[in-house]
Amino acid sequence: MTPQQIQHIGLVIRPGIEAAVALAAQVVDWAHEQGRTVLFESESAELFGSKAARCSSAELVQRCDLIITLGGDGTLLSVARHSDSKAPLFLGVNFGVLGFLTEVRPTELQATLERLLRGDLYIRERAMLLGILEREGKVVFSSQAVNDFVVQKGARSRLIDLDVFLDDEAIMRLRADGMIVATPTGSTAYSLACGGPIADPSLNVMMLTPICPHSLTSRPLVVDSDSVARIVVPHIEDLVFLTADGQVSCELKPGDVIRITRAKHRLRLLSAPTRSYFEILRTKLNWGVPNKNE
Repeated sequence: MTPQQIQHIGLVIRPGIEAAVALAAQVVDWAHEQGRTVLFESESAELFGSKAARCSSAELVQRCDLIITLGGDGTLLSVARHSDSKAPLFLGVNFGVLGFLTEVRPTELQATLERLLRGDLYIRERAMLLGILEREGKVVFSSQAVNDFVVQKGARSRLIDLDVFLDDEAIMRLRADGMIVATPTGSTAYSLACGGPIADPSLNVMMLTPICPHSLTSRPLVVDSDSVARIVVPHIEDLVFLTADGQVSCELKPGDVIRITRAKHRLRLLSAPTRSYFEILRTKLNWGVPNKNE
C-alpha cells in the first residue's frame, strides 16, 4: 500500500484520557487538510458528538486503509484481532504503561504521519492465532487473537485438568490453573509473566505455557505455528473460561474441545525504522540491561 492509497483513516480512542481526545482532534484536522476521510469506532465517536462518522471495530477494519489507536496495547488489540484479507495498516500511539505494540509516543504522532506520507515507515507483519471452540460437534465460539488464547480457571476455582494434543498426538495431561497459547507477539505478555520464552515476532511459532502447573516437569513448549494445538477439558468442577487477548471470553463446559492454529491473515503494524524490537525490550522491560554499572 502506497501513501496515496491511504484515503480512509480510522480512529480508536481509549475512554477517560483527555489528552488522547485532544490528539484525535488534531488527527482529524490533519486528515481533512490532506484530503482524507476519518471514521471513528462507535464508542470513540461519542467523544466527538453525533456528527462523527462511526462504525463497529469489525467494520472499521473493512472500511479503513489506516487505523490509528490512541491508548495502550489493549486499545489496539480490541480492533486488530478483526484483521482479515482487507489488512489495513495499524498505527498505535501509546497512552498506556508499556506499549509493545503501540510504539509511537503522543509527541511523535505528527512527525510519524508526515513520514507516512513520504513512505518513510516500515510495515511489520505479525502472525495471529485462530481459536475455535467446539461443543458436542458444533462451533460455539471462534475468534482471532494477536497475543494469545488462555484457558483458565475462575478466580476462586480449583486446579483444572487439561488434555493437550498437538496435531492429534497427545502430549500432556496438565493439572494447573490453565494454559496459554501465544503468538511471538504475545510472548512478552501473559506468557512471559508465567515463565514463557521471548520469541522474535518474525518466527512462525506458537508458545504453549502452563499457568502455575502442579508439576515440576510441565514446562513451556515452542511449536511450529502450522501445527494444530487441541485442548480438551475432560471435566469441570468450577468455572473455566477461554479468553482471546484478555478481552473476549466464553465459559467452558465438560468435554469442550478448543482448536488453535495460525490464522490465515496477518496484522500489519506501522513502525519507525529507527526503533528495533530489541530496543523496545530494553526500553520497556530492561531486557539485557545489567543490574549495576560496570
